[in-house]
Amino acid sequence: MKSVFKECALWIILLALLMSLLQTEQLSYYYHTLSLFRIYVWISIAVILISGFLLFRMLARKESFIPLVIQKFKSLSIPQGAKVLIVIVLFGNLVAIGLGKSWYPFYDVGMFRWLTPFQNYNKELHQLKYYYWKDGNYKIVDLRKEGAPGFANHFGWRYTEDLMFSMRFRVRGEQKTFEYLSSLMEERGVDTLWAGVQTVNFETREVSFDPDICNAVHLNQTLTQYYGPLYIPDYQISRCHDQK
Repeated sequence: MKSVFKECALWIILLALLMSLLQTEQLSYYYHTLSLFRIYVWISIAVILISGFLLFRMLARKESFIPLVIQKFKSLSIPQGAKVLIVIVLFGNLVAIGLGKSWYPFYDVGMFRWLTPFQNYNKELHQLKYYYWKDGNYKIVDLRKEGAPGFANHFGWRYTEDLMFSMRFRVRGEQKTFEYLSSLMEERGVDTLWAGVQTVNFETREVSFDPDICNAVHLNQTLTQYYGPLYIPDYQISRCHDQK
């Protein structure tokens, strides 16, 4: 068992360093301009050679698990053509991953297949989020955090990331989503939820929150949001109209 762990560790070290070098764009430029990078390259090459030698020695001494894996694969009761196809796909993916290149159909990530031209977007991002008042201070219900047990402030392990992601984005504009969230918060002593605006300034790295209910209603109607507007309860809209 120790030899298996040792061999796996050697493979991880060898492949990690090899892929690091192969996937570095302008390797020659950095090698000739950065002395620390030059040292890293030579240390990586030395470690790769040592790891490769140790792996070859394990293979020569029949201490490697690779032959056993190959033997088990050959003994599978599947058509020979399927085995050939599996080997081709495996080898193609390994080469593509090793070089860090997405070659269809190997290591293909469809969402990155077509490049999107860069646009100089506004440095400020506005997001509508629910909040409530407690002891004179507002408390934001950050549904993205609530799906992570280590960061959740209100919900426990029973509420998954998929559920919270859907409530935060995909079904954010539906009334039943708000009613479900309100019922959960009522169980935790929160009787009223409001919608506010969180602003992130990517230039100054400042994050702020505006609990102004009318500003939230206005932005929800005018702001372009990828998943559509957030559902704002009628009582917030009515109170906003009463304030005008």
